[in-house]
Amino acid sequence: MEKKEDLSHIRHSLSHLLAAAVLELYPEAKPTLGPPTETGFYYDFDFGDTAVGEDDLKKIEKRMKKLLPSWKGFERKEVSEKEAREYFKDSPYKLELIDEITAEGAPITFYTSGPAGGGFTDLCRGGHVEDMRVVSPEAFTLSHVAGAYWRGNEQNTM
Repeated sequence: MEKKEDLSHIRHSLSHLLAAAVLELYPEAKPTLGPPTETGFYYDFDFGDTAVGEDDLKKIEKRMKKLLPSWKGFERKEVSEKEAREYFKDSPYKLELIDEITAEGAPITFYTSGPAGGGFTDLCRGGHVEDMRVVSPEAFTLSHVAGAYWRGNEQNTM
């Protein structure tokens, strides 16, 4: 793999770690998606009535760094549409993504990482590191919170 792809896979893997940390701290949050970017990574959430701001970033980052040693690689599992819908039945954003994947005729895949028996599972197409131990806790910092409308449409939830 070339270096740019390696970095993209690290960033995408960190977005999963971010989602896991956020859900531990804010179990009512509804995750959407978390791609790598040219300069880092992010994961969008619908926090409902809970206000999350810049002051919360250190707490989330601390949780990510605590979780990191328990994360090894990512386990890929192809699932049926029915399994995916059941798993994400309380997540309108994931259900919308499942609709799109199904319409494309693409396989629906889950990726899981984290401690055995209690890891974080996400709807995802992949692009992860094979071993999270390549990521040092000093390698990332959460820098800011941003507001965005789901799918960039101001008629949707922010």
